[in-house]
Amino acid sequence: MGSVAVIGSGAAGLAAALTAANAGAEVTVYESAERIGGTTALSGGNAWLPANEWLSDDSPELALSYLRSLALGDFDERLVEVFVREAGPTAARIERETALRWQPLAYPDYHSEFDGGRASGGRTLEPKPYSAQASTDELIRPAPNVTAPVTYAELVSGEIDRDLIAARRADGVLTLGRALLAGLLEAGLEAGVKLQLGVRVRELPAADATVLASGGFERDRRLVAAFLRGPIGTPIGVPGAQGDGLRMAMAAGAELGCMSEAWWCAAIEIPGESIDGAPLARLMLTERARPGCIVVDKSGRRFANEAQNYNDFGRSLQDFDAAAYAFSHVPAWMIFDGSYRSRYRLGPLSPRDADPAWLSKAGTPEELGREIGVDGDALAQTIERFNDDAARGLDRELGRGSYAYDRFIGDLGPLREAPYYALRIVPSCLGTKGGPRTDSCGRVLSVASGKPIRGLYAAGNAAASPFGLAYPGAGGTLGQALVFGMRAGEAAATD
Repeated sequence: MGSVAVIGSGAAGLAAALTAANAGAEVTVYESAERIGGTTALSGGNAWLPANEWLSDDSPELALSYLRSLALGDFDERLVEVFVREAGPTAARIERETALRWQPLAYPDYHSEFDGGRASGGRTLEPKPYSAQASTDELIRPAPNVTAPVTYAELVSGEIDRDLIAARRADGVLTLGRALLAGLLEAGLEAGVKLQLGVRVRELPAADATVLASGGFERDRRLVAAFLRGPIGTPIGVPGAQGDGLRMAMAAGAELGCMSEAWWCAAIEIPGESIDGAPLARLMLTERARPGCIVVDKSGRRFANEAQNYNDFGRSLQDFDAAAYAFSHVPAWMIFDGSYRSRYRLGPLSPRDADPAWLSKAGTPEELGREIGVDGDALAQTIERFNDDAARGLDRELGRGSYAYDRFIGDLGPLREAPYYALRIVPSCLGTKGGPRTDSCGRVLSVASGKPIRGLYAAGNAAASPFGLAYPGAGGTLGQALVFGMRAGEAAATD
C-alpha cells in the first residue's frame, strides 16, 4: 500500500479517503477552504441509492430500467450498470464503516411515471441526526442557507418540533449534508486520514495515487462560457468549485465527458448575501410549487410546470427563443399573492418578517407587471386563467399536479388576495456534471488511448457524470458521488 492524495473534501472525497485508508493506504485530503465539506455541506445530504435494504420491492434491474428510460445526452451505460448494482451495498457499507445511520424518505423519483420509477419513494436516503464531536463540528464549514438542525423528513412533512430543534442545537447535533460529512470525516480520521486545509492544489501531488474530488467548475466563468449551455446566474455551491480537478485532468491527457451538463435549478439572489466573500444563491425548491403562486417570464405568461423537479425546471429557464434571438425566460418571476406571503417561508424570509426591498409588491397584477417590467395585462390574464384551472384542480395549460412528484411537493391554488408579489429568479446549478471520463473504479481514462492514466482517479462532480441529462431523484448527485467515491478510493489504494 502506498500514499493516496484526495483533492476535495465533499462527500465523494471523504468517501474515497475513508475507503482508501481502510484498505491500508496513507491518505491525505487537501481542501482549498479553511473548513471541509464543499457544496455537500450546503446540501440536504440526501443520497439516491436504489435497491437499498429498506426497500423489499426494489431491485437493481428496476433501477436500471428507470435510468435507461431517462437516457438522453452523454449517458454511460457501463457505469450506470455498476451504480445500480452497488448503490444498496454502498448505503450498507457506510453504516457498517461509520457511525452514520440512514433513514428512507418518501420522495417519489423525479420521473416516477417512467418505466422502473417509484412513486412511493424510498430510494432517497437521508442521514439521521448525527451527534458529532465538538472538534468535528469545528472542521466542517457552516451552511448559511440552513437556519436550524432540521431533517429533510421534517422539512417535507412540515412537522417540526421546536423544542427538539433547540435540544439538537444545544447538543451540537448535525443534520442534512453536515451530518453526512461528520459521519464520513470521523470514521476517516479514526482510520488515519490526514487533513490539509486552506491548501489549493493545482498540480498533481507527489503521491502514488491521486483522487480528484474537488467538485465542478461552475464558479469559473471562463470554463462555464466554454462548456455550459445557456445563461447561468450565481451557482448554488461553494466558491471553491473553480474546476481545479478538471484542469489537472486535462493536463494529464484525460478524455472528457458530459461537459455541457449540470445539476440545473432555479435560484434567487438576495442582495448582500455571500459565502466566503462570494455571492450566495438560494435554491428554489418547494416555494414555486405551493398553492397561490405561478412563474412567468417577461411576456407575463407561464412557460413551464412550476412543480416539476428543479433540474428540469432550471433547464427550461435556458430555452432559446430563435425569433427574438434571446433567452426570453431570463429572468423569470415567481408571482404570488398575500395569502401565500402570510403562510409560507420564502428563502430566508418568514411570514412574520417585514417585506424586504428585494420583493416587489403591488395592489393589482397590472400594477405589479409595470413594477417589474412585465406586460401587466398579460399577467392579469395569466393569473385569471390559472385561477380558473386551480378551481377545477387541473392545470390544462402545463399539467402542473399531473405527476406524483408535483403532488408530493406542492398543490394548485388560486392567486386572489392582494397585495401581489414578484420574486426574481434566474437559472443556476448545484454543480456541473462534466469532467474526466472514468471506468467503473474511478480510473481516469486517456483521450489518446482510452486506457486508464496510471495513478489518477476521479469521483463526484470532478468526474463525468454517468447520468447524462438525467437527474433521477432527490440525492442523485450525492448517491453517485458516494458509490464511485468509494470505488475510486479502494482502487487508488490497491491498484
